[in-house]
Amino acid sequence: MTKHAAPQSSASAAPLPPLDLNRTAFLLDFDGTLVDIAPQPDAVHVSAPLREMLAGLHAASGGALAIISGRTVQDLESQLALPGLVIAGVHGAERRYADGRFVRLDTNPDALAELARELHTEFTQLAAVFPGVVLENKDIAFALHYRHAPAAESAVLALADRLARHHADHVRLQAGKMVVELKPRGASKGDVVHTLMTEPPFTGRAVLFAGDDLTDESAFYAVNALGGWSIKVGSGPSQARWRVRDPAALRAWLAGLVAGSAAAEGAQ
Repeated sequence: MTKHAAPQSSASAAPLPPLDLNRTAFLLDFDGTLVDIAPQPDAVHVSAPLREMLAGLHAASGGALAIISGRTVQDLESQLALPGLVIAGVHGAERRYADGRFVRLDTNPDALAELARELHTEFTQLAAVFPGVVLENKDIAFALHYRHAPAAESAVLALADRLARHHADHVRLQAGKMVVELKPRGASKGDVVHTLMTEPPFTGRAVLFAGDDLTDESAFYAVNALGGWSIKVGSGPSQARWRVRDPAALRAWLAGLVAGSAAAEGAQ
């Protein structure tokens, strides 16, 4: 598991400079980074311009583009519909490579089934007190969303912490924005960064990672250790070294890189 320091408020708001797409590996979070946070996970919207920009970035970078998210690979594939895109889902617990190869961390199905049963029972009781809390089953991970029931925060965190301790041999607790997850031990976005940067087409490039949440801090730490570009999207403490205001600002900057690359190629 990648270790990382506590988030600090050191990110710079200075404008990001142009980058050479042929020498940069782009590793990007999804929710709150590429797309705006939605009221429900299934309500997120991937616009045609965003999909077109990602396709352009993928082509211009020689395929050195990956999405690293807490969502499942299957969910991200359906949202983005970009063949050949490298995707790491469930915080790195599962990955789909450009050639279609799918890998997943080894987990104990019986232990996860027991956790699922226990969580469902506890959640039913919790939801009766706090309507609006949502349980998301990712098969090998579980997320409790309380965006629509902020008063439930303490109860949700207490429940998740209790179950994480009870099933500590199999899962870890992962806090996020109005969500807490029970994810497989060994799943870390930071580990994904280190692994991808040893594999083509990422190896030998300067690494860039953009994210918005506590779930992204291990990736920021990994990128900083590699001397790359760590970009925090939005407000809040972070050990990322750069910052942009919101997903729209990041999308605009990335679109500018793609447009600049296309213009340079057309001028040759």
